[in-house]
Amino acid sequence: MLKRKSPIMKKLRKDSKFARLTEEQRSELGVYLEGHSLEESQQWLAARGVEVSLQSISEFYRLHVLPCKWQRMATVAAVLSKVEGERVTDAAHRAVAQRVFELSTDPKADPELLAKFYKLMNEGQATAQNERKLALLEQKARRADEACQVAGDKTQSADERMRKIKEIFGLN
Repeated sequence: MLKRKSPIMKKLRKDSKFARLTEEQRSELGVYLEGHSLEESQQWLAARGVEVSLQSISEFYRLHVLPCKWQRMATVAAVLSKVEGERVTDAAHRAVAQRVFELSTDPKADPELLAKFYKLMNEGQATAQNERKLALLEQKARRADEACQVAGDKTQSADERMRKIKEIFGLN
């Protein structure tokens, strides 16, 4: 059975109240924070014997939960980009771009992490564009090779060779 990686990305300080939680409880907290307010999360923690401020919870989320969430999003985007079909890749890119934009509007979002994520997103888009360019160049090279073979075929008349070459390049 695969062990699920915890959503904790950075090492917690030894004196952190969150360090008192087990790895499982911190993972559970990361999931809980995704769907609940800071106040609800504070009550949830208090029920487990951990009294922390709203600011501490917010910092925990920003420094420990969000990086893992972004990593998951990047992994999903990478997997989706490998799926055949340009539409899926473009859709994945748009979804990631939308999420980066949403995160950038959060005043507590770490600008450095957003910049890194945005850079990775742009590199992925550039890679996709380069792959499309390469496919077009390969197609042109195949057509040129085919035209060279037709041009060198002396068993056909010059007019017939010219007609086939125009056909290869779609000039009819």
